[in-house]
Amino acid sequence: MVTSASLLQTVLALGFVLLLIVAVAWAFRRMQRPGGAWSPLQIRGQLMVGPRERVVLIEVGDQWIVAGVASGSVQPLAVMPRQDVDDNSEARAAGAVPNFGALLERLSRKTR
Repeated sequence: MVTSASLLQTVLALGFVLLLIVAVAWAFRRMQRPGGAWSPLQIRGQLMVGPRERVVLIEVGDQWIVAGVASGSVQPLAVMPRQDVDDNSEARAAGAVPNFGALLERLSRKTR
């Protein structure tokens, strides 16, 4: 016969095991990041050029490395000094749509 004490003990044990699984998964995911948040390596951008191929821009200290990445290989394509880039100018150059708030503001000015 199941008593309320043994049922409570079973539920608490199950909760502890589930919490332990989540904590271990979080720790493994955290350890897989190369260098963590303080790493001198940062991926600045990437472009898919095929189903398994891409070109990646990597920032290392004061240099940018352009690398071709394919399944099983990484080839450096170019190394250049780091440049200051305005993120908004990149979005405009790529033909991105302006954000909704800016679009509404521009439309409201025209109707006045």
